[in-house]
This record gives sequence, C-alpha cells and structure tokens, in this order.
Amino acid sequence: MHFRSRFLVAALLGSVVILTACGSGSSSGGSSSSAAGTSATSVGVKIKGAVGAKPTLTVPDTAAPRTLTQQTLVEGKGATVAKGDTLVANYLGQTWAPKNNEPNVFDSSFSRGAPAAFVIGVGQVIPGWDKTLVGKKLGSRVLMTVPPADGYGSAGQSSAGISGTDTLIFVVDLIGTYKPDATAPGTVVSGVNYAGLPKITNVAGQKPTIISTAGVKVPKVPTSTLLVAGKGAKINAAKTLVLQLVQTDLATNKNTHATWGEAPQTVAAQSVLGIASKLTGQNIGSRAIVTLPAAAATPATSTAAAQPATPPDVLIIDVVGQF
Repeated sequence: MHFRSRFLVAALLGSVVILTACGSGSSSGGSSSSAAGTSATSVGVKIKGAVGAKPTLTVPDTAAPRTLTQQTLVEGKGATVAKGDTLVANYLGQTWAPKNNEPNVFDSSFSRGAPAAFVIGVGQVIPGWDKTLVGKKLGSRVLMTVPPADGYGSAGQSSAGISGTDTLIFVVDLIGTYKPDATAPGTVVSGVNYAGLPKITNVAGQKPTIISTAGVKVPKVPTSTLLVAGKGAKINAAKTLVLQLVQTDLATNKNTHATWGEAPQTVAAQSVLGIASKLTGQNIGSRAIVTLPAAAATPATSTAAAQPATPPDVLIIDVVGQF
C-alpha cells in the first residue's frame, strides 16, 4: 500500500503542469526583486508584477513563436536547479491566443496561494519545463513560450482549455530545491521508550530502517513517537511539508514504500500532523515513527477515487523542509 494514497493527500496541488507525465536539504534563492512596473520581453509579451507576486501578461496580437523560447526576467542568486531535483516554484500559465477575447489563464499557483513542487528534468512535467528550468538559479523569474511539441502535443489539454495548436506562456518563480537524498539532521531524542515499537535504526541525518515489526500491536488509532528533534524553523500547520519516508507492512514486515534516494514527498502539514501528533510544535529536521491501523475500503466519490482496504503500517517520517 502506498503512503501517498492512504492517510495523506499529497500536496502537489493538482495543477495541469504537475499532472503531466543543494547539497542535502533545501536550497532557496535570494533574488534581486524586480520592480512592480511593466516590462517588455524578447517575444513581445509585457509582464506586470514583481517576483513573488502574481504576474499580469499582455500578449501581442501577433503569431506565437513556433519554437520553445526562454528568457530569465530576473536572475536569482541561489543554487542551480539540477536534473532530478524536487523543485518548488510559483507559476502562471496562459495561452498565447485569447479565449472569447479574454486572456486565457489556465493555471496559476499564485491564485491558489501556495507554490507547487515537482521533480524536474526527468519527464514528470511537460518537456518545455524540463528543457528550460534545469540549470536556472533559484530566486529567478523565468518566462517561457511553449509550442505544442514541448507542451501537451496535438491532443492538447481540453480540461484546461488548451487546444492541440495552442502555444503556452509560463512565468515561473524558482523558490527552492530538494535533492533525492535530502536530509535535515536534528538531535536524537534521549529517553525514548522503545517498548512496543518496531526495531529500527535511528541516526539523525541518515536514512532510518525498520528492521523488524515482530511483537508490535496493531493500534486502533494512529500513534506516534518523536525520535529526532529538528533544529530548523517551527513546523507550520498551514504549509506543505517536504518529507522523506520509509513504510513497512506491520503484519508482514515488508517494506512497501521509501522516498530516500528517489524524491521527497510533499504533503499538506495538517495531514501529516493528523497522524503524527508528536510532530506538532516541533521543528524542521524532526523525525517521528508512526503506527497506523488497518483502513477499510472506501467507495469513489465525486471528488476522490475509490480506495482499497489496506493493512496496518509503520511509517518513519523525516520532515526535511516546508513551503
């Protein structure tokens, strides 16, 4: 059973871009913030708004570029985005051609009030993003125009009002990155009562392992124990957390999911704290072990897919960042 489809809802924000197929820890870019005035670009698009604020685009009444174009509107001073990084960004997407004589903004993390996170450079987002954003510096604001071949192809994306001939415009603010092995070491909690817990390894700043679940009782509700106290900022229940995880089936001792070395998972903080209460009031860099009861199957609803029944699980959750 997969962690992300069970007790938590992954905070990938359901965007059109995301759904298309710096050391360790996070890096964030300080940028020289641009003025909030209107600036013209090399493709003729005029952009109003400072880095960090929702931009407003004025598109010329001319043919769209036929090839992928990119322009760094504001150069950041942070780390360089690398292939395989989990990139945190704010963005606005708009078609070059208006719809019903109005600008067609089809997606905007600015409007949702929260950045998005996705693995860059490995085919998890549209090709135009992979080709453009790898190599850019955090803190930058980037403009790109994306023809169908580097976007959604000849099929378009009808749910977003994108046809197979639409050229897309994106303004992207690059906020932070997390490496596949991201970690945020804290201090191992002394005096932990390990009685009744699985046998584990617990070294701060290193991947934990669940060695054995023998003798662990199945709880009736999620139970958690703090293993490592972080040294970063306070965990904010209103934000999205960046997590490294290991998950094991309590009954079979079979490892069912791990993010270490692949890509951290981003999850709404409220969902994490709902099952790992011992993380409440803790700091980034904290680690908790969580024992989860079995979950009954749930039918599909208008807003969620059906979920099969799942066995009891053990999770070790490392909070490596938030945004």
